[in-house]
Order: sequence, then structure tokens, then C-alpha cells
Amino acid sequence: MSGARNPNSHSRFAYAFAGLLVRRPGAVLLVLLALLGLSAWGTSKLRINSNQLDLISQDLREVKDVKQVIDMVGGSGFLMVALRSSDEAALKRTADDLAKIMEADKENVRNVSYKLPVEFIQQNMVLFVKTEDLVEGKRRIMAFLRDKLKRSNPFFIDLGGSKPVELDMQDLVDKYSSVGKKSIRDDYNISTDKKMVLMLVKPMWDTTEIGKTKTYLDRLKGQLDAYSAQPGAVKLVEDYDKNSYTRDGSKDGKGATSIAYGFTGSYKTTVDDSFAIEESLHPVTVIALVAIFLITIVFFRKLAPTFIVVSGTVIGTIYTLGFTYATIGELNMITSILGGILMGFGIDYGIHFMFRTRLELGAGKPYDVAIRDAFVNAGRPAAVAAVVTGGSFFVLMVSEFRGFSQFGFLAGCGTLILGLTLFLWSAALLALAGRINPALPQKLIGVMKPPPNTSAATGKELRIPKPGLVLAISTGVVALICAAAVPWAGLDAEVPKGVKLGLFERLKYGVGFNYNTRALIPDGMSSVLLQDEINERFNISSDPMAIYTKDLDEAEGVYRELTQNPRKYPSIDQVVSIFTFVPPAETAKANEKVLAEWKAELKQLEDEGFSTAALPPEMQDKAEFFKKVLDAKPFDVHGVPPNYTAQFKNLPSAQPENHGYLTFIYASVDLMDGKKMMQFADETRSIRAKYSPGAFDKDAWDAPGPTAEKEFRAAGATQLYAKLASIVLWDGKLTVVLTALWILAMHFLDFRNAKLALASVIPLGVGVAMMLGIMSLTDLRLNFMNIIILPILLGFGVSHGLYLLHRFLEGTSPLVALRSVGAAVASSTLTAVAGFAALLAAAHNGLRSMGLVACIGLITTLVVSFTVLAAVMQLMHDRRQREAGTPSSGTDAAGSDDSSTPKAA
Repeated sequence: MSGARNPNSHSRFAYAFAGLLVRRPGAVLLVLLALLGLSAWGTSKLRINSNQLDLISQDLREVKDVKQVIDMVGGSGFLMVALRSSDEAALKRTADDLAKIMEADKENVRNVSYKLPVEFIQQNMVLFVKTEDLVEGKRRIMAFLRDKLKRSNPFFIDLGGSKPVELDMQDLVDKYSSVGKKSIRDDYNISTDKKMVLMLVKPMWDTTEIGKTKTYLDRLKGQLDAYSAQPGAVKLVEDYDKNSYTRDGSKDGKGATSIAYGFTGSYKTTVDDSFAIEESLHPVTVIALVAIFLITIVFFRKLAPTFIVVSGTVIGTIYTLGFTYATIGELNMITSILGGILMGFGIDYGIHFMFRTRLELGAGKPYDVAIRDAFVNAGRPAAVAAVVTGGSFFVLMVSEFRGFSQFGFLAGCGTLILGLTLFLWSAALLALAGRINPALPQKLIGVMKPPPNTSAATGKELRIPKPGLVLAISTGVVALICAAAVPWAGLDAEVPKGVKLGLFERLKYGVGFNYNTRALIPDGMSSVLLQDEINERFNISSDPMAIYTKDLDEAEGVYRELTQNPRKYPSIDQVVSIFTFVPPAETAKANEKVLAEWKAELKQLEDEGFSTAALPPEMQDKAEFFKKVLDAKPFDVHGVPPNYTAQFKNLPSAQPENHGYLTFIYASVDLMDGKKMMQFADETRSIRAKYSPGAFDKDAWDAPGPTAEKEFRAAGATQLYAKLASIVLWDGKLTVVLTALWILAMHFLDFRNAKLALASVIPLGVGVAMMLGIMSLTDLRLNFMNIIILPILLGFGVSHGLYLLHRFLEGTSPLVALRSVGAAVASSTLTAVAGFAALLAAAHNGLRSMGLVACIGLITTLVVSFTVLAAVMQLMHDRRQREAGTPSSGTDAAGSDDSSTPKAA
């Protein structure tokens, strides 16, 4: 071995360390087992922090804004409970009962909103309507009343046979039957078809605290079951079929009404998505471990080496989790998948060590020399691969998203830990076996004869035939596949929606990016189905965002800015504020004048003998209410009842600096479409509004005063998710660039030769480009989840070229290098493929897309290694021999003469 004859400082250290390992395997194993016990204890203490808000930098303005809203009103969204039945009366009675049950749970529920007395708005709605519509309504009603008065006269004779005047106010009633999207016809939050009541629950925590929400949902279900079991109570059935009221609203055999219910809102959708990921990972982990075990057995064809590398991988993973407890102290929803990913990647080091040990044993070396040489010869490319792969993970630490930065730190450290653990564990176990019986290591793991470098029949060096032709053909195929990833129609061109495109039409748009987060969640997720149904039934969007203002003056300024300039905010559907319930001053004054005239005309009719007794019975019931409506007087914000204003004001428990008012804005776009969500967030991130300081401290509330201008910001889950989406998109690009630069730099430092460094990254660069091309051909697009796979693939794919080139640089021919380490490269790649392929069994579409992209990328890098890189190595070898004047048959048949490191082409 070259290292034995002409060792450098690195080789001397490696041989010294390996020698110590072989001489003292028992001590090494005792240290490893002691560390295992300590790490297992730390692992048992690990908990998953399900608060997603903690994953984002607390210094971000969006996070501070959300925390302010949470402090003011207790949370940034709602847990929605929807009741569905064709029995309106039963719906309302049940809503009343459930509200009492939920409000009694002071430990978990801050408040429940499901009804609001509408009498105040009904009496004052006349001040909100356009004056011309009020005048038109007055004209119709007075014409009707005058006709009634005329026809009630006993001396009235209809000589012309004129028809009685009909009163049709439906168009005006429909036009002014709601304030915002809240109907003023009913106190309850009930849909227009009267078949669904919506209850908005505000828990004592925010949507980001997933664990608390999950616990409360289980508790609430238990309360609903207990209510349903009471004698005479309705039967509550959790059902997310929007047509379920047609069967559940009827009487059952026992005479009890059945009502369907379901949960949604930001609290429920966040829980569903997070736990869908967690639940998907349980079967995935088992499938991955079984697949990895089977693949390893197939390649080793023995149980012992499989047990050694699998157990070493498990031990290294436990070390990493123990390290996690010692450094960070907890896992999050992203780092919780760390163990599965590391096991898929980490076993790579054990496989390469085991294959190299079999090769050294096959060369006839004693067990201790074979283990030592395997440690050194396989250790160098493994060390480089571990450093490069770990560094690729460390690159994720630049992310503003703490979920990614912590994952990058732990995965990077875990890669180094696993690499060292597998080499130490595997070498120590084999060395200990050899101390017991020198022949035992060979019996346990078997041997592999070094492949011959020359043909036994001809005596000529074995070579890859026609490498130039192989390179040309493979390059052409690769180029065509890679070209499919290019957006030939332009970077800004968008794929037409709702149109089925043919293959060639689709290829114009390249690989593309899918912004729609609906493509990531599990199919038919109940809370999303219910949210869509609510949006349809109530004509409202999902949870609103909130804009903080410190006083009423600012609140009015924001309300006027948003409602009077709709073109500036096309993504806003409706604005709900304390000023929503205040009539516009000019309109209220004008309408007051109309009402005064109307009262005078009615007085004149009464003087002429008109009486409400002349009205139909159904109208007589409304006559007294109509008189109250005519008495409506203009009022300012101070005239709005407390039960209306409470939802916009801070809680008494809020910090003094957070006292003030909130204005709620609802989106007109589907917030599950990432691009539209970010558009909505961009429009509302910074709102400049003019207001009159101190206007509402004056007696003359409508008196004009000096104006000021200020920037206001919308806060809520949408802003957080939009910020997170922009971070993911930016980090996806940045980490790929940084990872590529890191890989090139480390390869150059390893080989000290630019051409060799570039050759070693051929499988990586070309393989990833092919992966993107295949994604385009199969209409598989990048998304917010699978984009994080790109830097991970870059980090892992580096090992293919490293192991092959390092074996080649030991003095072997390319074909011998392929035969020597090709099986190890294929085995380690397929175990990683198995780990990611297990994600295809996940119910979560985002995880499935990650698994599919990773599998494609890993397979393409492997194919490129055995075709393009192999041909390149053969051309380099041929040129090296021509320059050295060495005949093809001059290389050692064993292929182990690495005393002459080949020169770079």
C-alpha cells in the first residue's frame, strides 16, 4: 500500500489511529457503549416542541406583530365548530347548549362567538343605506299606504278597476340585509339556507401551539359525546360530508334528531397538517428500516455484516439524538424526521467500510492488517464525503427559518457522528472477533477477491470499451433529459390553469414550481373540506388578519383607507371594524332628514284617518318596530353597543403597550394558493392611512381637524406563512448555490486538481439536472416541501464520484475501480433510495413529493456514475498511460498498487 511505503502526515495519523483501534478493540467498544447509554438517556428526555412560532426568528417584524395580536385578543385565529342539520330549531338549541359547555371550560376557552343580537343594527340600518335607496323605499311604502287609506274609505269607488298597489321591497331588503357578510336577519351565525350554524371558539393559546390544540380537541370531542348521550339530547355525529344534513337531519328510530358536526379554522387545519406528517412517519420509518435491512443483506449475502452496519447506524443515530438534547434540548416539527433521514444516509459509511474490508481480506492480508488498511483506504473518501455532506447540511443554518437552520446543524453534526461511529463500531467489532479467532472476521463478513486488472485470455488490461462513444451517447441522452427542465417559454411564463397540456406543450414551461399548498396536504383532509364548505355557505374566506391601531382615530383612518380605495387592495374581500357599525356621517345626516320628512307624511296620513288596523296582519306586527326605525338618529362610534365593540378591543389582560383596537381584513383569494397568499400579504404588509388625531375626543365628533399619516401593518397566520414561504423560496436557491460552491471547494482541496475535482462532481451535477428534467417530463413540480431536498441531494450525491475516483487514483483501471467499489456505491445509494421511497407510503402529499424527488435524484446520480463518469475515467486513464508510456498490461493484476498516484489529465 502506498500509505505504508510513502505515508504523508495524514496517512501516518490514520494508520496510527487505526493501529490503536485494532490493538484495543475492547476499550473502544466500552467507550462506545458508555456513550450509547448516556445518549440513550438524553434521547429519552427529548420532546417535540410543536409551537411553530418558535421556528421563526423572534426578531422578525411579522412575529412581533402576531404576538401583539395574541396578547390583545388571545390568538390570531379561531377554532371553528360547524353544526349541520335541516332542522333549524334543533341547530340553534344545540348551539346554545354547546356554547354553555365550552364557555364553562375556563381553563381552555377564552370565549365562544356564535350569535350576536341584531336588533340594534336592524333599527339603525336605515342610516347606512344610500339616501337615494331610502327615498325610493319611502316612495314605495307611502304609495302603498296611501292606496290602503284610499281603499279603506267607505265612499271609495274604483270606477276604472285599478289594481291595489303592491308593496315589493325585496330588492332593497336583499341589498341591505347584511353588514359586511353578517346577516342582520338572524342573531345566529347561520347560513343563508338555514342548515349550518358556525361557532367560533377562541382557545387560551395561539394556533402555533399544536400540542395544546390537539389535547383540547380530544377533550371537546369527549364533551360532545357526553352531551349526545344525555336523555332527550340530539345525537351529535362528526361528519365532514357537506350533504350529510340530508340524512342526519331527520328523526332516527328512537325519535332523536341527529346533527352533524365538524372542526376547522386555523387551529384545526394546523393540527391536521402537522399530525398528518407525524402519523405518516410512523409506518414510513418501519418500512425504511426493513427495506434497508433487506437491501444490505442482498448485497452482503451474509447476516453478520448487515447486523454490524445496521446496529452501528442505529447507535450513531442515538448519539445524534443525544447530541441534540445536549445542544438544543428539543426537537421541532422539522427535526423530528432527523433520525429517519440520517439512518438512510449514514449506513453508507458502514457499507463502504465493510466492502473495503472484504476486499482487503480477499487480497490475503491478516485480519488486523486488513481492518487497518480498510480503515485508512476507505476512510479518506468517507471522511471527505462526511465533511462535504455535513457541510451541505450546515449550509441550511443560513436560513431565517429556525426549523431549517436547526435541521441543518443537527443533520450536519449527525453526518459526522455517524461516519465516525460506523467506522469505529465496525472496525472494533471485527478486531475483537479477530482477537478471539483470527479466522473469525473472514467467516463473519466473507471476502471479495480484488478484481483482475488484465484479461486472463489475452493478458491485456481490462477496460471500458469505446469510452468516447459511451460518453457521446450518454451525454446526448443526458442533455436531452436536462433540456426538459429549461423553461423555454420564459422564466415568468405560467402554466395555463384548467387546461390539459400535451407533452411538448408542457415542456415549454420547464420543471416549474407549484405554489398551491393544497397539493401538499393529505387528500380529503377533513378540516379543509369543511373550510371550503363554510366559504361556500357563508360566502366568507378563512381566518382574517388583524391591523393594530392604538386609538379610535387611527382605527377610523385604517377603515376609511381600506374601504374607500378597493383598487389598491384587490385581494381584500371585506373589512370588519368597529366603524363597520357606524353609519357614514354624511349619509346619516341626509337620511335623518328623509326620516323626518317621512314621519311628517305619516302624521299627515294619520290625520287623514289612516290606522295600522288597515294593514295586513303580518304587517301590523312590524308597525311598532317601523316606528322605532323612523326615530333613528345619527351616532358616532361611542354609540355602538359594547357587545359589538368588544370583539375589536384588547382584553383587560393585555400589556399596556398593546391596548387599542383591531381592524379585521378577509381575503378575496384562496389563501392555500401560495402565490395568491403572498400577494395578499404584500398588499397588506404596509398600509399608509391618514387619520385625524383626537377627533373622537371632541364633542363635535364629525368636525374636521388636522390630519396625520402613519404606516400600519396587518398581522396574522397569513403574514407568517407568507414570510415563511418567501424564506423557503429564497433559502432553496441560496442553499443550492452555497452547497455547490462548498462541494467544489472541498473537492479541489481533496484532489488538489481542478480537473479531478470537476470529474468527481459529474454524477452530482448531471444527476440533479437529469432529475429536474425527469420531473418536467412526468409533470412533477417543485413545491415548498420538496425544494429542501435539493441541497440534501447535493450533499449525499457527492459520495458517488468520491469513492470511485479515490479507488481509481489508487492505481487501478476504471473498470477495476467500478468492480471494487461499484457494489458499495450501488448498495449505499439503494439504501438511501429505500429510505426515501418509504415516504411514498405516507398519506401526506408533501412527504410523498419529497420521497419521489429524492428517489429520482439518487437514481440519476447513480446512473451517471456508472456511465458518464466511468467513460470520463477511462479517457483520463488512457491519456495518463499515453503520457507515461505505460502499456495497458503493466498494472498490477490485483489492482492494489497505489504507490504511483496517477496524474490528472
